[in-house]
Amino acid sequence: MPAPMTAAALDQLADDLAAVSFVPGTEAAEEVDAVLSRARRLLEVKLRLEARRPVDAPPLVVIAGGTNVGKSTVFNWVVGDAVASSSPLARHTKAPTVFVHSAEVPALQDGAFLPSYRRTTMHDPTDAAQEPTQGITSYFLKTHERDDVRGVVLVDSPDIDSTHAGNRSVAEDLLFLADAVVFVATPEKYNDELCVRYLRQATELEKALVCVLNKGADQDVARDFREVVVPGLGGQVTVLTLPYVTPRPDPRQGDPFRGELQRAVLGPRDAGAELRRLALRGAAARLGRDLTRVVARLREELSELDRVRSEAALVLEARRDEYARFLETQPFFELDDVFRRVLQDFRIPVLDDVYDRVRGAVGLLADGLSRVVRGNGATTKTKEEVRAEADRQKVKELLEAARTEVTEVPYRYTGALRAAAPGWIEGLAATPVEATNDQVSAFLASARGETEAWIEREKQRHVELLRSHPNKRNLLYAIKAVLQIGSGLLSAYLTAGFGPTDLLIGAAAERATKEILERVGGVAYYQALKAEFVRDRAALLHRVLLEQHAAAPLLARLPAGVAPERLERLEAAAAVLGRGEVPA
Repeated sequence: MPAPMTAAALDQLADDLAAVSFVPGTEAAEEVDAVLSRARRLLEVKLRLEARRPVDAPPLVVIAGGTNVGKSTVFNWVVGDAVASSSPLARHTKAPTVFVHSAEVPALQDGAFLPSYRRTTMHDPTDAAQEPTQGITSYFLKTHERDDVRGVVLVDSPDIDSTHAGNRSVAEDLLFLADAVVFVATPEKYNDELCVRYLRQATELEKALVCVLNKGADQDVARDFREVVVPGLGGQVTVLTLPYVTPRPDPRQGDPFRGELQRAVLGPRDAGAELRRLALRGAAARLGRDLTRVVARLREELSELDRVRSEAALVLEARRDEYARFLETQPFFELDDVFRRVLQDFRIPVLDDVYDRVRGAVGLLADGLSRVVRGNGATTKTKEEVRAEADRQKVKELLEAARTEVTEVPYRYTGALRAAAPGWIEGLAATPVEATNDQVSAFLASARGETEAWIEREKQRHVELLRSHPNKRNLLYAIKAVLQIGSGLLSAYLTAGFGPTDLLIGAAAERATKEILERVGGVAYYQALKAEFVRDRAALLHRVLLEQHAAAPLLARLPAGVAPERLERLEAAAAVLGRGEVPA
């Protein structure tokens, strides 16, 4: 026997296999799901059981074969009693029967032996022919006190060629479980493709294999089986030919074949440790090969899923950068708002109030005259409104372009997963116009809030900057006084009141203020300030609009893929198992 295995390592492997899954809807989904299912069952049925069984536990001998080949009859003749229910009807055995000496029951490790099956005590051989409870797989345990059959655990398998998928799955589980296989065939089925495949799988799993050709009176059939079928299996196979025997054995009969049959079937008890070692090695190697396929497929799927996510992110980044280039060409009215607020912070009491009232009154008068000239219903958009409308159109254009490009990504950057792509993008490109408009409006509202906060922060920073330079601050006050008091009074004296030219005084003060501030910070400083503002606004578009409404709907439908650390553990386990070893 191999050194005791670490049950914890196999438990971790079982957890990892239970947690992984393949992307549904692909062309290979059914095939790779079958491989994963087989790997899980092989680990559960054989390796985890052997990790818990004592070293001297009896070997497990499974009697298998196709429909109506006489499996149950052979089983009964080996033990010398009608233990297994037999019938000429197909699918007679619906649940396996485990025949074990009562002293060897503990070696089955209840809870580890066929853990996904329900154990039922057999009271009558016909119990195995009863229909199982819906959704529950069972096996029947039949204990005995016979020393002549002690030392092996005999298991009667359902048909390997059953028309019921559940029976075929049980038969495969029992093949994984076995240390030795007694395969029963007949002249009608000995070379069926399914039977030959089962025999080849048994030798690949390194099971001790005894082939019983039942009803084999035809010498040509027996020779063909020995000389054609058996050599192609690639392993050491014992062949035994039996005549047709009655289903119910009579121990008092002295048929010579019965003793030979018993020796062949019960022989594994004399080499139980070696048979268990070989079967465990074969199971580990097979699991290693299956895990290698599972890992390769998981890596391929993870790579394609990551590529889809990466390409979708690149689409958003390209649209973000396009928006930044657009903003760079637009007037920087936000900086003007900063300067106006700085002026308000450096107000000259009384004079500024008088000036603001006069400028406001003249502005209303000028607006009224303009309406008379244009007509009452005509309006002219301000520069700020024109820029806001251009901004809105650009944002909507970028959102629609990003949404279209994102839905094309799964087709352009998938290979193995391409068949699943339609399910990921279904309905994503057909967003109603109203919904798009609402999404754009919500972004622009968020952007206005961010802009207002930015203007206030920059205003405060520039105020502090001017206050830290007394000469610049005093110059500002002087310019405001000259422009608003001196020029204003002169204008009033010459015209006997404030006139339209006084409106230019405020604009001149603002220009002078901007020049002072630019001397404080420098032109390059304000260029960097605009670049920073543009970068932040573009990032807001990326985060609030593009990610949420162009990429998130697709990404939410993408399978997560396997966690990298889990994939690493599976790959490491596959490498160990592939050598016929068990991970420690």
